[in-house]
Parts: sequence; C-alpha cells; structure tokens
Amino acid sequence: MNNLTNVYAEWRMVSEEMIADGYAGSVDCGETVVREDFSTFAGLDEVIPFGAMLELEQAYETA
Repeated sequence: MNNLTNVYAEWRMVSEEMIADGYAGSVDCGETVVREDFSTFAGLDEVIPFGAMLELEQAYETA
C-alpha cells in the first residue's frame, strides 16, 4: 500500500493542478470515474475499490 500512497500523492497533485487550470474533474473517491482514472494512472489491473481509495485519500489528507 505504501507504493500506492506515493502514486496517489502524485495523481492527486496532477489532478488538482488540472482542475485549477479549468479542466473538469474531481478527486472524490466516491465517484467511480475518479477511481477508474486513478487506477489507470497507477497501472492497476482492476479498478481500485472504494475502501482502498478512501484509505489513500485519508492518508494523503492527514500527511
């Protein structure tokens, strides 16, 4: 999970920059499309489950 924590932090930074630049999007892990986007970014074979992504989001926000 530690490696995914680093990947999540990178994905989050890129996503937030794109949103700030006016691109449509979200970083809300409750949205399926957000989990799909992160999973693609991370090179995962399957879409990350909500619970796992929520853990990554919480760790990111408390760091």
